[in-house]
Formats: sequence, C-alpha cells, structure tokens
Amino acid sequence: MSSLMLILMLQGATTQFLVSTKAGLVNYVQGPTTVKPATTVPAGQIISTGQAGAVELLLNPGSYLRMGEHSQIVLERVELYDIAVRLISGSTVIAANGFGKDLPLHVASGDLKMEIIKDGIYLFADGKVVVVDGRIRDGNNGLVYGKGYQISNDQGYRAQKVKTFTTALELWSRKRDEDISRANLNVARSLRQTPNLPISSFLDVWLWYPAFGSFIYMPGRGYRSPYGYRYLSAGEVPSYGGGSSGGSGGGGGFSSAGNSGGSGGGSNASGGGGGSVGFSSAVPASTGASSPTPSPRAEAAAPAPRGAQVGK
Repeated sequence: MSSLMLILMLQGATTQFLVSTKAGLVNYVQGPTTVKPATTVPAGQIISTGQAGAVELLLNPGSYLRMGEHSQIVLERVELYDIAVRLISGSTVIAANGFGKDLPLHVASGDLKMEIIKDGIYLFADGKVVVVDGRIRDGNNGLVYGKGYQISNDQGYRAQKVKTFTTALELWSRKRDEDISRANLNVARSLRQTPNLPISSFLDVWLWYPAFGSFIYMPGRGYRSPYGYRYLSAGEVPSYGGGSSGGSGGGGGFSSAGNSGGSGGGSNASGGGGGSVGFSSAVPASTGASSPTPSPRAEAAAPAPRGAQVGK
C-alpha cells in the first residue's frame, strides 16, 4: 500500500487534519444494522445487517467492504498494513485496491482462509468466494486463482470456473463506486481552485464531502477503481476556469430485489472559476478514517475487464 494513513479534512476557522491508521470506518448504512455512519468499528466487534440492510466499510485507501442483508462480519485485525476480515454469515463484496502478495487482505469465510493479492472485486458468501476480477490466494495451500473462479469449502474443497453472474449486492457495489467517482471529480476541482492549498498533500487520502455525506477517495495520478471508473487527483484537474458540477445527493441504496437505490442528485453548474465544494466542519464527531462518492461528468469508462490468470 502506498499510504499507511487515512486523512480526514475539516474546514472551520482553520484547516485541520485528523489522521487515522486503522481500517473499519463505517461510510454508509441502509436499513437495520448494528453500526452507525461515520463511526469506527474496533477489532472484534460483530457488524450485522437485517432485512434490506446494507453497510459500506472503508478498509485501506481506495478499498471498500460492502455487506448485504442478513449478514454478519467481524474485523479481526484493523492495522492498514495488516487487515483481516471474517464473514460469519450472509454475503459481502470487497472492492480491493493496493493489496499484494507481500501485504494481502486476509478474508475468512467458513473454513476458507483467503488472501486478496491484487486489485479487484471479490464476492464472499457462506464458505465460498467468487473472483469477479483480480487474484486471490488460498491461505491454506498457497494456490492462486484468477478472474472467474469460485472457491468453495462449505461441502468439501472445490475450485471451478463459473459463468459470469451479477448479484443484487454486486450491482449496488458498482453503483456506489460510480457515484463515488463522480464526487471525486467535484472534490478534485474544488481543491484545485482553492488558493494556497498544497494539493500535492492530497494523494491517496479520504476527504469528507458534505454534499454526499461520505468521505471521498483522492488517489494518486492515473487511478481507475476495480470497477473501471476513473478517479482524479487535484493535480490532474486544470487550474483555470470551467464550471464544476454539484454533488450527487445520497448514496445508492441496496435492494434485495437487485435495484440500485437513488443517488439522486442533479448537477449545480457554477460558471466562471467553478464553485467550491466546501469541506465542512459538520463531520460526525466519531469519525476515524475514510470514504467516497461522485458527481456528474465523472470521466468513468465502462468497467473494463482485466484478464486474470490462474497460477501459483
């Protein structure tokens, strides 16, 4: 990982920075859950969702864990260089960024002990994992599996290629990523247009975006999320003129019927030098670290499949 901290920025009378070196900030919730937005979940605490419930957690910069309904997980380790998650029941999608062979993301489900070693999208459900994109290593035997593989240990160990399919949870996860990429563009524009702001300091961090009610991921240059959407750093935005789109309101909601909820939001075009997004001091008091969401005109390419191969 290129960064071992998440930076939260508040703007009041003066600009302040809060630093966290832990994973587990709750970025978004919907329906019945046992956690609240903008609170940090400590290691060992069980997180649960009920009927039509959903939770989005921030892991390391750029990585998300999104829980579906009737699910339970626990974060067993929360250091940014050593994150471990256990799925107790239900399902979760992990959109991973910045993990590798030497610093994997550890995920257990049933008897499976897996290690995410490449940027990608991973669907876990009750003793199974599907590699939607990326590469995953079995922590028990060291075997590595690529895109399109399902590994199961609920009724005996089995690895097989599966046909492409999309669950309601994965659709919601994709919608959240699309919305986050749009909000990132708004934030990048605002940073670029703020006088005397050291924009080079805002790389691989999370910033609070009041219009979206979430934290927004600010990457280094040339970043595309595991879903293929482009995120900009402030330095990649032209420093002259050009209007800026207003924030998209609310996060995409998860539905057990597979419909993504409304991320409502029309764009508020402001002419001239572009409107300032504004980083509010109204961040919930119990923040601990990061999260994202987007705005219109996000330069989002259609999610581009990345070839992943099976290997050892």
